[in-house]
Amino acid sequence: MYNWGKIKWQSRRGMRELDLMLLPFVEHDLPGMPDPEIEAYLDLLGASDLELFRWLHGTADPGTDSRRHMVEVIRACHATRMGKEGV
Repeated sequence: MYNWGKIKWQSRRGMRELDLMLLPFVEHDLPGMPDPEIEAYLDLLGASDLELFRWLHGTADPGTDSRRHMVEVIRACHATRMGKEGV
């Protein structure tokens, strides 16, 4: 149903900090999530790099409950990978 190659490509951003959070999330976590969370992630991809950076680093509010939830999911998944090689 989803074009995972396209989602991965759209997750490559202009900031290394974002790539380090988003690409492992798309590769390891997102495919096993329910459709509403995948749709919320796709909504996040419409934001600018600066908006995403601020949301994911907690310096700005994403503005909607679904975006807030997805930002927290991404941050939690990223935290579980901190310090591990290869991800």
